[in-house]
Amino acid sequence: MSVVAHPHEPAPGRPSGPAQESPPVRAGVFENGTWRHGELAHEVRSPYDGRLVAVVSHASAKEVPRGRRPVKKLAAADRARVLRACAEGFETRRAEVAASISAEIGMPVTDAEKEVDRSVRWLQLAAEAVHHFDGTSTRLSGPGGDRLAVTTPQPYRRVMAITPYNRPLAQLIVKVAPAMLAGAPITLKPSERASASAVLAVEILLDRGYPPEYLSLWTGGPEVAQALLADPTVDFVAFTGGARGAGAVAATAGPRPGCYELGDVGALVVCADADLPAAARAAAQGAFGNAGQSCRGVKRVLVAEGVAEEFGRLLVEESAAWRVGDPAERTTRIGTLIDAGAVERVRTAVEEAVRDGAEVVAGGEYRGAQCWPTVIGKVAPDARLVTEEFLAPLAPVVTLTERALDDLPDSYPGGLQVGVFTRDLDRAMNLAQRLPVGTVVLNDGPQYDHPLAPFGGVGHSGHGRESVLSSARNMCFAKTIVFPAPTEGPR
Repeated sequence: MSVVAHPHEPAPGRPSGPAQESPPVRAGVFENGTWRHGELAHEVRSPYDGRLVAVVSHASAKEVPRGRRPVKKLAAADRARVLRACAEGFETRRAEVAASISAEIGMPVTDAEKEVDRSVRWLQLAAEAVHHFDGTSTRLSGPGGDRLAVTTPQPYRRVMAITPYNRPLAQLIVKVAPAMLAGAPITLKPSERASASAVLAVEILLDRGYPPEYLSLWTGGPEVAQALLADPTVDFVAFTGGARGAGAVAATAGPRPGCYELGDVGALVVCADADLPAAARAAAQGAFGNAGQSCRGVKRVLVAEGVAEEFGRLLVEESAAWRVGDPAERTTRIGTLIDAGAVERVRTAVEEAVRDGAEVVAGGEYRGAQCWPTVIGKVAPDARLVTEEFLAPLAPVVTLTERALDDLPDSYPGGLQVGVFTRDLDRAMNLAQRLPVGTVVLNDGPQYDHPLAPFGGVGHSGHGRESVLSSARNMCFAKTIVFPAPTEGPR
């Protein structure tokens, strides 16, 4: 077994602590009801201080099997029971799971606890939905008499889920819970940057009775995902990640159906009549929460010119409350980005914007994998800082005229979600109906989410929708059975 070093390094000037004993190598593959070690021992190091958190044995592409045996169908009552038990399992081990997530990706432990809570809610709602996940019947009238068509959702043979690092537990459960609701087996391919959290999640699922034949886990790089896609029994792909990765996955998946969520440069629109303190709070939460590493977060703030100065002042005040520090400390609100390379990419984009006339009015400090909450004013609408997605605690403010805000749908490139602050109902409805995005959130930030609200993008942000029910429907095909017209019986 060869060793692959994790790219995270200790931040400059931060002591790495006493010498550590190497933790035991954890199996990174679960297949056919058995845990086993892959060929590559992958070191997981904290992006905060570089300490060795775990060693997970990743698979290579050549280890991936081709084809799987059919599984026995699970009754609805059994699926509901499994989902409830798994929810209880994560509740019971909430602190352990949160600590694992925090150590692996630098998420503040309080945010990691919310990550567990969100996952529990998905599992609970999926359990409640099992007995209501049914089909339809339609009377078909024709020359030969009436017939009855009964259409029911039938689970695909296997779902494959490819998930990112920024929400390592929730993104897994967002795929797993609907799969069990639908009765579909699922293969998980988590980001190689969050494999320890994925292993722990699967251990908990199995410990709480998740049927092993319905669950596979393969840790490793993109080549493992490509090998898994070669399995002819994979009928549906659920992908969350970047556009480049999605392109490679879609090219291999071919015509197989899928749901692709590809991120966004999500906007918060602040009109002149907005509740500015509320808008500033929403902007800060959306831009700085989870260190800005959220696909539905605030990536740019579009503000009416008449209130831009006052809004900027309020946003700077809000930014001061976001303490940067050790992710394990409960007072920390921003831990780290995934690594120092991500910080350098952010620094470069901010410096480019400043050269073009933007001003850093708060923050702008960087150290190792840490990035302080940064408010940037006078950003040009076409700056790279607001036309590319940066997963970082940045709040770039673009000032526009009222007319430009009203006409925003005409030039908006598509996306996931937009938040709009206005007291004008007509303006709110105009923007909500015309913006080419999956969701418009009125008088709150684009970061709003709920397990029952369909979530997904338009255009460059992908296609398909995720929610407890939408995802479960995605993972099924419609089966229609037509009953013959009744023959006339005895009078």
